[in-house]
Amino acid sequence: MTSSIDMSVVIGFRDWGIRRLELAVRSIQRSFGPLSGEVIVSDYGSTEHAETQRRLESLGARYVYTDVDGPWSRSRALNAGFAVSRGRVLVSTDADMIFSPEAMAVIGQMSLADPTLALLLQCRDLPEHWSDTDVPDDDQPWQVFERESRLRPRWGMGGMMAATREAFARVRGFDERMHTYGGEDIDFANRVKRSGHRLLWIDDPRVRMYHMWHAPTRAGVVQTPEGAAAVEANKKIVYEDKTFARNVPVWQYRLPDAPPLVTVAICTYNRAEFLRESIQSVLAQTLQDFEIIVVDDGSTDHTREVVEQFGDPRIRYFYQQQGGISAARNKAADEARGFYTAVHDDDDLMTPWRLERHFQAIHSGAHGSFGSFVNFDDHTGAMEIVASKKLNSGTIFETGGAPGHGTWLVQTDIVRRLRYDESLTSGVDNNLALRMIRSGVVMNHAGEIMMLRRTHAGRITVTDGAAQGNAARQTNLMFTYRTTKWGGDKMLAERKDDYVPVRGMDDLEALLPYLPDHLVRRTVSVMVTGEGELPWDFIDRMSSWLIERDENGTQRRLWGELEDATLADMLVLRASGAQCVISTTRRLPVSPADQSALAQESAIRTSAVAPEVTALQNVLEEYATEVGATKRQVLGWIELESVVDRPAQTIDHRVLRFDSDGRERIFCLMRFADLREADRLQAEQGWAVVNLLLAEELETALHDMTTEREFDLQELAR
Repeated sequence: MTSSIDMSVVIGFRDWGIRRLELAVRSIQRSFGPLSGEVIVSDYGSTEHAETQRRLESLGARYVYTDVDGPWSRSRALNAGFAVSRGRVLVSTDADMIFSPEAMAVIGQMSLADPTLALLLQCRDLPEHWSDTDVPDDDQPWQVFERESRLRPRWGMGGMMAATREAFARVRGFDERMHTYGGEDIDFANRVKRSGHRLLWIDDPRVRMYHMWHAPTRAGVVQTPEGAAAVEANKKIVYEDKTFARNVPVWQYRLPDAPPLVTVAICTYNRAEFLRESIQSVLAQTLQDFEIIVVDDGSTDHTREVVEQFGDPRIRYFYQQQGGISAARNKAADEARGFYTAVHDDDDLMTPWRLERHFQAIHSGAHGSFGSFVNFDDHTGAMEIVASKKLNSGTIFETGGAPGHGTWLVQTDIVRRLRYDESLTSGVDNNLALRMIRSGVVMNHAGEIMMLRRTHAGRITVTDGAAQGNAARQTNLMFTYRTTKWGGDKMLAERKDDYVPVRGMDDLEALLPYLPDHLVRRTVSVMVTGEGELPWDFIDRMSSWLIERDENGTQRRLWGELEDATLADMLVLRASGAQCVISTTRRLPVSPADQSALAQESAIRTSAVAPEVTALQNVLEEYATEVGATKRQVLGWIELESVVDRPAQTIDHRVLRFDSDGRERIFCLMRFADLREADRLQAEQGWAVVNLLLAEELETALHDMTTEREFDLQELAR
């Protein structure tokens, strides 16, 4: 990772006194010494920011403004500043701190000399007669400050943190869940330490940070119920969340040059069609901070074309002359840019939550995580859980086995150092796992189903089963060689409880939506709101759809139902931000005895919306036929879907009646030229209000009339 300057110092700010901020900026700029540096002020929602920007830029500082209407968040403010930074060393501080003349030069030189360090600096509080109005612009009395200041406890509020750009990217910055006040620095420091860096409190007389006195602001905020709740939530994150990679699955203010958090490594040989579905399952992950490396080990089919058809810049393709599975996996490790590598086979499917749940299981001291998997028959779709044991010396000593390779997430540098054994044709995963344990690698069990493992005639356990078994036996002999009885007994005693409860292992039918297209039929009820948009050719494939537009003809919501949706369709829906309700049935029963049970729908969520959407769509189609318009034109004409007690006979409309839950509902679809016409008709018909159909969730959109809100048409017309 390359950067153009040595240091970037970011100050988070919001309406806190421009003179105080100017003093802080000047002191930092003067302390860079021989290093190149920049000061970035990240203004997170100040009400009067134009003058602040002008004055700061006149000093040579960079100014970043984030327009927000919510609470102050130091974490988000700092991340927003670092998102535009250019430095190799990243420093966070506050708007009420001034630094001694050599401070940043020493901090930067220490960080650049030893990138494994993360530096902290104790704050020295100045007394009340040293507020920003008392501190001079130039020639600050540093000796007086040293004599009169009071050293703040190390783990207090605010201060200074310095880390390399790589360390900041590894932990994904400050935790963006935190807001209002408290804990950001402590949490960040703890996470940097958990990620493998050393924390060092600077004890150097050349490096001082003084806090200019001002009336406290925290107490007033904390006294409000919302503020107190936020502070408690921050404390809970600091003391209970032991992970170090945060802002997962979404890092809102991301470093633009941050490498992906995960490299998904896929090695393949002549499995183009399986590979397509395998990649689709990765692209459907809830965590999108990844790259995919496909190493083609000499394929002669259309593997390259399948990869290129995705057109996703996160997918990187490498072709090599056939060298075997170990050589292909080592190639993937060498090319990987992610801090972690997720192993994924070309014929298997990830569960959508896999990557995200890996990180919930990685705590201090762990180098990765893994989970359990489900075998599914590629012909019948029959499924069987394989609940992996914990991975430790005891389990390996007794069985020689390792967790399913396609459920691993492990630090990439570990794979690069230990590497896959290229003398083996199969069993390479088991061999690497045992060598990792011998080397002290710790991997935690996530308690999740991470993979759907396809069983078919071409799988390596079928084509090369004998060699795979032989490799496993040889590796186990290597692991147990020269292990004494006492040592073996000790490892077995330390095993304790091998098994970890696995979420969803008793309801495998809930995994049906994630099986390949040829095994299941998906019916998806869809709602797209706001700026989300679906291509018209995609909408035209829906069995029913309904669009709500505002008075300007802009789409507000789209409801629809797509039958026999493919995995590729699900990716399109995901990209649009659609809310989906998926109902899935098997195409073929597993056996005649199970036919009735397996044919029942396995729904991720249930909804009564679809029949009403379909009925409304039928009404629109009939109306279009009568007036000689296309369905799309009719939808464009309809401005309001409203529910009224007495439909107006003078308005061109169609009425649809439902009887649901013992209650009749009347949907009156009225065609207005604009809201002003609606206002005129309101007056003519004597309506007090028109109840516009509004909803946040798909289930309530057309189903629950108790969610209606009343709007005055005159107000809307304005």
